[in-house]
Amino acid sequence: MATLTPTIKLESTDATSDSLSFTVNPSVNVTDPSVGLSKLAITTTGGSNIILPSGTATRYLYVKHTGKDASDASVTSTLTAETEDGKPFGHLKAGEWMFLPVGGGTVKVQLEASAGTIIAEYAYWTRV
Repeated sequence: MATLTPTIKLESTDATSDSLSFTVNPSVNVTDPSVGLSKLAITTTGGSNIILPSGTATRYLYVKHTGKDASDASVTSTLTAETEDGKPFGHLKAGEWMFLPVGGGTVKVQLEASAGTIIAEYAYWTRV
């Protein structure tokens, strides 16, 4: 068993009527199976880009749209995270990322580019 400490800090002086400033950094216990930080060239066919295989345990999933394609050129197309039946649950623009628990069952997660290819970073860890 290992410990993972994700941290998010949100600050703004003009996003709300009051200043916004908070940090969340809970520790979570994780185990195998896991995949360390990886990169994949994502195409417009989601079923060809499965990054989280089916499993019964909850996994913590990290995904980032790098803003680059396979030739290292800048891209502005959207990276969509979806379940294996093509139901989207996240849309990332260049430079955006997400970290979320993906609950048990037999959910697979795949990524899809709105156009061309997108290099995505991803990783996952299984919750204890």
